[in-house]
Amino acid sequence: MNQEVVTPKKKRWYKKKWPYILLILLFAGGGIAYTQFFQKDTEPKYETVKVTKGSLEQTVDATGNIESADEVGLQFEVVGKVANVLKNTGDEVKKDDIIANLELDVLNAQVSQASASVEKAKADVEKAKAGNTEEYLNSIKAKVDQAKATLDQTKAGYVDSIFNVESSIETAKNNLKLAEGGEDSEIVQDSYFDMVTLLFSIQTTLSKSLTEADNILGIDNTLSNVDFEDVLSALDSSKLNLANSKYQVAKGAKNEADLQINPLSPSSPHDIIDWTADVTEEALVTMKELLFTLSEVLNNTVPIGDLSQSELNTLKTNIQTARTEVSTQYTALINQTQSIKSAKNSYSSYLITFNKAVSNLANLKIKRDADIMVYEALLAQADANYEDAKNPPRQVDLASLEAGVAVAQASLAQAVANRDKAILKAPVDGIIGKIDMKVGEYVSLQNEIVKIISPLFEVKVDIPETDIIKVKKGLVAKVTLDAYGDDVEFEAQVIEIEKGETVIQDVVYYTVTLTLEDKDDEYEILNGMTANVVFFTNQKDNVLFVPSRTVISSGLTKYVRLLENGEVKDINVLTGLKGDNGLVEIISGLKEGQEIVIKVIE
Repeated sequence: MNQEVVTPKKKRWYKKKWPYILLILLFAGGGIAYTQFFQKDTEPKYETVKVTKGSLEQTVDATGNIESADEVGLQFEVVGKVANVLKNTGDEVKKDDIIANLELDVLNAQVSQASASVEKAKADVEKAKAGNTEEYLNSIKAKVDQAKATLDQTKAGYVDSIFNVESSIETAKNNLKLAEGGEDSEIVQDSYFDMVTLLFSIQTTLSKSLTEADNILGIDNTLSNVDFEDVLSALDSSKLNLANSKYQVAKGAKNEADLQINPLSPSSPHDIIDWTADVTEEALVTMKELLFTLSEVLNNTVPIGDLSQSELNTLKTNIQTARTEVSTQYTALINQTQSIKSAKNSYSSYLITFNKAVSNLANLKIKRDADIMVYEALLAQADANYEDAKNPPRQVDLASLEAGVAVAQASLAQAVANRDKAILKAPVDGIIGKIDMKVGEYVSLQNEIVKIISPLFEVKVDIPETDIIKVKKGLVAKVTLDAYGDDVEFEAQVIEIEKGETVIQDVVYYTVTLTLEDKDDEYEILNGMTANVVFFTNQKDNVLFVPSRTVISSGLTKYVRLLENGEVKDINVLTGLKGDNGLVEIISGLKEGQEIVIKVIE
């Protein structure tokens, strides 16, 4: 039996695994190669937004319900004195009619001042655009010249001051040389020489004074007073006895001084001169006492007998002259004694003076260098200002000035608002039901002084605390009613903002009441209708703005990421009004049409 031979069949290639594995590897490698070689230089992509110029509005939205307004109570928003009451009870008023006003002189002045500031700010912008005048450039150049003159004057002044201090140092140095050697120094020797000279002069004064005293008392010269001895001190004999006693004491002290003074010379030992000065001082003291007593003796003497009034006056004059001379010599002796002490201590004093002068010179040079540095900086600043004034205005400078206009306009608006608080206007049409004020009275914020009876309707809405500061009394809002749709708009004016808060789901709200305009019965308004209120709290026209999410804060600095020529730069900006739809005003830093990066696209 023949056996059939079976030949095994080969697998076809597409049924094998390795072709598919190879294909997968080729695709993976190709993807990696494409990523490495074709996409490695791809630039990043950004989502951007352009800086836009236009009108920017800030609004606050709220929803409330219509309520009938039978009457409206009014009061001033500021405290003050009533100047005018223009309406009476029962008068019919239209919306915005002025009912009364407080004294407005100060508030009107503030409005005028704020208005002038606006005009000045605008003028500054126009002036900057026109460039600086020749007169202004000359005034700036004059400041440069003045700064240079001040610098030169300061330098010259310090040259003189330093010369004077250096001279005082030289003088102090010379005085030090004179004071060297202690007791044997030249300055001490000179002081003792002056003392010896003074003692001889005092000796003469003592002798003359004692002679004048004896001419009256007749103690040593018994014939000197024979003409008036009997009437001497006739009114009080005790004065004469005291004078005779003091004469002997003064004479003894004078004789003791003579014994010390007579042998003196400038070469006498210093201690001998010091002792003689002490003895002489004692003699002067006793002589002063004697002469004083003699003055009392003469004051108790009367011109009788052989003593005439003229002779008595002469005696008094002689004694007074002697007293003056003794007092003068006594003062001179005290001063010369002090001079000797100062001379002995002069080396230490002159050394202190010398060191102080040296220190003053060092401090003066430090101050000179500092002052010159300051005035050089002022000169450089003045020169820089002059160079800057000659250049045309920069855009950043104009932006700053234009921002100043905006600030001035805001101040004007605030001044007008403050003035309007002192003017009481009818918020609605109606009849005056009550007026509780008189001209000259002071009114407070709590007093409801006017009541208007009105057939109009009110809207009450709750505003969160984050927005309540934007809503002011008298603000006009747009209102739509669900009953008539968004195409029918009503105007409403804020007449009351409750001071007390209302907490709703842990959020603080404040109730604001608005009075609704009268549409002349064109649209019937019913109590309880739902009202949608939009407060237009601020608006700026022709301003630059960007989405607020593009503005990045870093501390006190704010910046945006500017895409320019494919590069991203951080640019500092100054922001202003925060508007609706997440937009914010850019006061300076950007130009219209520039691209601002919102985010990087991965």
